[in-house]
Amino acid sequence: MGNVGIALGGLRNYANNLHTDLAPKGIYVGHLSLGVFIKPDTPTDPKYIADAWYDMYVEKDKAEQTFPVGVTPETIVW
Repeated sequence: MGNVGIALGGLRNYANNLHTDLAPKGIYVGHLSLGVFIKPDTPTDPKYIADAWYDMYVEKDKAEQTFPVGVTPETIVW
């Protein structure tokens, strides 16, 4: 997983830099980090993740968010 972590870290950094550069032009860029294994018919159902992305887009108040909110490596939802 080490190589995946490096790639995802790069993606996160890229999204944050895009947000910083494009926000003054009215263009929203946001990054949602998933701390779950996606499983249908559970609290980690794709529909809830889609709702979180959509909420970020509508609100446009955060460049970065986690799903579930506040998840850390110690609290990943298996």
